[in-house]
Amino acid sequence: MSTLEFKNVGFSVKIGKGKDSKYKTILSNINGYIKSGELVAIIGSSGAGKTTLLNVLSGRILGGTVNGEILFNGAKRDKKSFKRDVAYVEQDDLLFGTLTTKETLSYAADFRLPNSDYTKQEKIDRVKDVMKSLRLTKAENTFIGREGLKGLSGGERKRVSIGVEIVTDPKMIMLDEPTSGLDSNSSEVIVKLMKDIAVKKNLICISSIHQPSSKIFYTFDKVILMVPGGVVYFGSTKNVLSYFSTIGFEIPPLDNPADFLIDIMTIDYENEENLQTSLDRVDFLKKSWSEYVSKNGEVYISDYSQSSSVVSELVDKKGLDNLNNNISNEMWKNSWFGEFSTLLRRSWLRQRRDKSVLYSQIFGAIFTALLIGFTFFKKSSGFSDAQNKIGLLFLIIVNMVFPVAMPLLPVLIDERGIMIRERSAGSYRMSSFLMSIIFTHVPISLGSNLISLTGIYFLSKLQLDAGKFFTYIAIFCTTILNSLGIALVFSAVSPNAQVASVFTPLFLTIFVIYGGSLVNSDSVTPVLSWIRYTNYIYYSYQAVIQNEMTGLVFDCSQNTSGTCFPDGESVIKSFSLNKQTIWECFAINLGMALAYYTIAYLIIRFKTKPKYILI
Repeated sequence: MSTLEFKNVGFSVKIGKGKDSKYKTILSNINGYIKSGELVAIIGSSGAGKTTLLNVLSGRILGGTVNGEILFNGAKRDKKSFKRDVAYVEQDDLLFGTLTTKETLSYAADFRLPNSDYTKQEKIDRVKDVMKSLRLTKAENTFIGREGLKGLSGGERKRVSIGVEIVTDPKMIMLDEPTSGLDSNSSEVIVKLMKDIAVKKNLICISSIHQPSSKIFYTFDKVILMVPGGVVYFGSTKNVLSYFSTIGFEIPPLDNPADFLIDIMTIDYENEENLQTSLDRVDFLKKSWSEYVSKNGEVYISDYSQSSSVVSELVDKKGLDNLNNNISNEMWKNSWFGEFSTLLRRSWLRQRRDKSVLYSQIFGAIFTALLIGFTFFKKSSGFSDAQNKIGLLFLIIVNMVFPVAMPLLPVLIDERGIMIRERSAGSYRMSSFLMSIIFTHVPISLGSNLISLTGIYFLSKLQLDAGKFFTYIAIFCTTILNSLGIALVFSAVSPNAQVASVFTPLFLTIFVIYGGSLVNSDSVTPVLSWIRYTNYIYYSYQAVIQNEMTGLVFDCSQNTSGTCFPDGESVIKSFSLNKQTIWECFAINLGMALAYYTIAYLIIRFKTKPKYILI
């Protein structure tokens, strides 16, 4: 049997800075005891701290100051192992819309159940058991759904979210407003299922909930009633009305108990005449509960004594080292390659189902090849020939920058919420997650752009030489890798896609300006000339110009302007594009691409790492 005991728990946050800063108390002197098999509701008015208390108890509170004592199975919670014992269902259903119910639960099982302990068939059986428990068997092949793709109902989506968390058989499950946005029937189904699961699987189950119906309210075994700053009741739902009756609050006939309780716990800030009355009432409720606990202390903490004796017996029999595995070292459930292969399968499955993106990239590549290819299709001579090749090669580079980087920006941002949820449960390493994104989108980008690069090369009549063609492809592959790397960096550092879409083109535009075509690198002021040394566009342009121009001879006999480049080498020299060799540029670009991917990894690794406070 699992137990959760909390004593004198408080939480406060710092508001303001410097001398004007002060601490605001959100929770104060919260006490309670919950055992496995019990379903407990946290109810309170808006701003009472329901979610805050849930986060403190689940070990997911960020920032602020937490005090008091929380014991899990009679021992202090271990930061490394507790997250494997507690499942947390967030209010928002963070799920991939293009996956089915069965696939979503199967991937959760693959991530969270160790391959060393579970065979493939055992994981399949576990998923079937979870779907049966949550009544999702009929919807196992239905897509989760998203905009433009019909899928599960709201209640079914919430049950899938719960299934993702309980597929690993946790010892405790926390739910933040699981009935939010659902109709009364769906809400009742959710709560009754949680009650059944809590009993059958012997779980501690705690849920914050807003204005439940009478049926839902009495489905809970216990209720924590909260007002700003503290608790005014914690005990059986069957006894709550009799308790409030003893302190002068009688429920009107036919009233919903939850609505009645919330009404008397709510502070009326909108009406000045009622504000003081409601404040006095809330203070009275807190004082009455405090006096009740003091007077009936032995009754109130009788479960505590029992839990302590049980824990002592366990310690004597098995030793403290084995109690709840609370001092076990954090170990990943599966190998790095196992995580990576599972993430990659899921990523490619989602990508294949999002056919509009694949079709648009292929169409864009063909359209670009035809447009640019036929624009430079007509053969010219002399200065015009050199001028056209200079413009063509730089235009290709620009096409390998913005159209490559921009589509990738929302990918990492859109997946960030799900990634944080999955990593909070210790599902996989950040490196395996990022590599799965890279190994999905890099091949797609390289493949589609290979179509446009090949078409442009032959339609625009660049040098028909196998060595030069493959060198041209290799150079632009490094350009694509860098563009994707920059997109990952900005999507990792940006709070949302809108911010990323503003700063990414701004950054890339600077690189385009100093890319070696719009301005001669030798004529740039020393204050800004350093930009070229960090600019993959400059190295790409330098390499591709050398590759194409070397060996060319231009016919200047029909030139009437008096300006002409006699050969390709003179073009290279005139534009100062001979600072590095082709393969030096290639190597530098590869190094910079690797640097961008590393920076993206470090940013997202430490930016999204939750710094939870555990007491």
